[in-house]
Amino acid sequence: MRQCHNQPIRPSRDRELSPRDVRELLRLRGNLLTGEDRALIAMYLDGGETVRRIATLAAVTPSCIARRIHMITQRLADPTYSVCVAHKSEFTALELAIVKDHFVRGLSIQRIRCNRNLSYHRVRATIRKARAYTAAAAEAAQVSK
Repeated sequence: MRQCHNQPIRPSRDRELSPRDVRELLRLRGNLLTGEDRALIAMYLDGGETVRRIATLAAVTPSCIARRIHMITQRLADPTYSVCVAHKSEFTALELAIVKDHFVRGLSIQRIRCNRNLSYHRVRATIRKARAYTAAAAEAAQVSK
């Protein structure tokens, strides 16, 4: 069984976070989650439950829970949403909502399109804009060092 916490989470390319910092980052960003994802991360991080115990409670296999935790932590570790919120003057409220849906909640472009009654192109363009803005911000941070 693969452990989710063995893989380092890097918010920037030049430094790794300590395990304590990773947990704190995941706790802070975990508040952005809703529903099952939020409960799962809370049980894993705050409750100290093992993957095996969570799987027993959820009546699914441990590998299923481990995969879900891994996917959720990867989404929470992605700095795109945080960068966009920090520079929210560059984005409309709808664009920020699309970015949150995709990068935090893990929704597909198609699901966002249906939920928000938008064109596929509009959603895809917003996600590309967020990625480009995040890449530019990371590059600027590298240059300033």
